[in-house]
Amino acid sequence: MGEDFRGFLKEMEETKEGGFIRISKEVDTRYEVSAIVTKLEKARQIPLLFFEKVKGHTMPVVVNCYADRGRLARAIGVSKQELNQRVAQAYQKPIPPVEVSKAPVQEVVIQGAQVDVGKLPAMVYHNTDAAPYITAGIVLAKDPDTGDYNLSYNRLMVKGKNRLGIFMTVGKHLNAIFSKMEDRGKPLEVAVSIGNHPAWAIGSLAIGPYQENEIGIIGGLKGSPLEMVRCKTVDLMVPAGAEIILEGEIEPFVREEEGPFGEFTGYAIHSAQNPIFRVKAITHRYNPIYQDICGGQHREHLTMATIPMEANYFRVIKGSVPEVEAVRMAAPFTLVISLRKKYEGQARSALLAAFSADLYLKHAIVVDHDIDVADLQRVFWAMATRVQASRDIFIIPRARGSSLDPSAEPLGVVDKMGIDATAKPSLERFASVNRVPQEIMDRIKLEDYIGDFLKSTKPGKKGYV
Repeated sequence: MGEDFRGFLKEMEETKEGGFIRISKEVDTRYEVSAIVTKLEKARQIPLLFFEKVKGHTMPVVVNCYADRGRLARAIGVSKQELNQRVAQAYQKPIPPVEVSKAPVQEVVIQGAQVDVGKLPAMVYHNTDAAPYITAGIVLAKDPDTGDYNLSYNRLMVKGKNRLGIFMTVGKHLNAIFSKMEDRGKPLEVAVSIGNHPAWAIGSLAIGPYQENEIGIIGGLKGSPLEMVRCKTVDLMVPAGAEIILEGEIEPFVREEEGPFGEFTGYAIHSAQNPIFRVKAITHRYNPIYQDICGGQHREHLTMATIPMEANYFRVIKGSVPEVEAVRMAAPFTLVISLRKKYEGQARSALLAAFSADLYLKHAIVVDHDIDVADLQRVFWAMATRVQASRDIFIIPRARGSSLDPSAEPLGVVDKMGIDATAKPSLERFASVNRVPQEIMDRIKLEDYIGDFLKSTKPGKKGYV
């Protein structure tokens, strides 16, 4: 597999996994990139897009890197079916990084008055966005007590040549680290890595205990130690093969208006008083490639987050209920769990374990093993035919959830709902499901009966069923 972002891009261009398109026509960072992504998604297409010419900027822009599960799987050397298992294994077998003295990402070093984040082709995606945003940057910080690294994605609002507004979710690890430093009256040193191999993205979004080593998880995904290099102006190490690094500090006791910004929920989250990241240095490769993740409810934003979420939910729930077979994030804050139920009450145990795995989860649904968790039509069918509300639905009122949920009370207070959509008392003793005999399904070939019709119709055309 490719060891860095450029190796990943080369592999994707050669294999065309999920689609790869180079676009030579100039695009504007204001709305045009997101318009192209939106139109493609409406056509059910999610190719990796390489924009060679960007208005007002010298850097090319790449989007949709993580939009396709097959693309992510190929990048870490497994099949799409093996992806979740590989991520779960990386949690169990982390590989520590190694430090290098020289790195491609420090081929060019810009410090002091020469720093200008405006030279980065940061995007405005929607008419509700307050300013250009950097979305594909992985934020690295260290716990001041343990020295353990934390990695996360945080939206960064461009506010000046060396100033970025940063959003940190209350209850998540980066906010906890910043709070420790602010209690001591000191800034928090951070670095932002832009242009990263998919292993970095999946590992950075890993959900687990506070002390869990996300850098080791990334090494486990790659199957080899990460190469990291020390920053020029802050006491941190960063990926040696990244395209661009921003080094700096988040200041204590400083808050400015940040937002609104169109989030993954599909809604514009209102502005709030949030901390400021002062950029002290920018380092990058020669002829850097700028990676972007199209903000809002676009496929890349959702796919890249759900893969590590699902791996974490699966390992936590299976630890309590070994009969769990699969999990799937069906929508923001919403999880579907497949269970080979052995006894009554087991589904509720799985639901409680799911809610304990991550504070963001708001809705969880358990179905029997005959339901494909990725097939929402079948999930809703199970809810429609196997659920009685008074018996099978429970609510946990006023619990901590996501502050990005537009329906939440201030600071993300939500009601959580668990739904047991399994057959009662068991699938074997429930009403029989109507099926055409499998032997007939295997024998009947549609082209033998309606071949002319199939030839004359295509998916998406009138008359296609």
